[in-house]
Amino acid sequence: MMTDQEVTQEQYEQLMEDVSYLADEAEALQYVIDRVPHSEDPPEGISIYTTLKLIDHAQTNYYRPIIEQIFKENRLLDLSEFKEYKETFEVEEDEKDIQKVLRKISKHRAALLNVIKNIPLIDWERGVKNRSGRIITLYDFVQGMVRQERKHLKEITDLILIYQNEKMAQKEINAKAKNRQNN
Repeated sequence: MMTDQEVTQEQYEQLMEDVSYLADEAEALQYVIDRVPHSEDPPEGISIYTTLKLIDHAQTNYYRPIIEQIFKENRLLDLSEFKEYKETFEVEEDEKDIQKVLRKISKHRAALLNVIKNIPLIDWERGVKNRSGRIITLYDFVQGMVRQERKHLKEITDLILIYQNEKMAQKEINAKAKNRQNN
């Protein structure tokens, strides 16, 4: 089912850039992530490691299958027929290899980008019924994915900054203590 909302070439290109962002971010994180306690759950929320696993789970078990189904089927897809990705996510006790998770995110994002690139511009106007019963476009649905990912990435960035600031504060305290001992 098509909607009345038109998706322009510019919107499509911006969406491709936004969808590519996660892979770039995962790559950038590979260089800073080992310097912070990424497996530790903060007092509020979940660890960086778990958040990254959640992002990967969302793209492989929720967004990609739904995008493929919307594109393949010629009927209105109802999102309430699908469990929300946060409901199906399970934190398994594994070796917590953060670099492996970042590589998986990049690999899975490349696969998702290939799926998305094969969707003709007109099909981005296809309708999907969101959880509140409103009809949105496939374009809106993927934009929602990007917004969710950015929210999760901001949580990760905030945690990294907190950890780095704590480390700097501890260095300052240690330097002052050392100074006092030397005087």
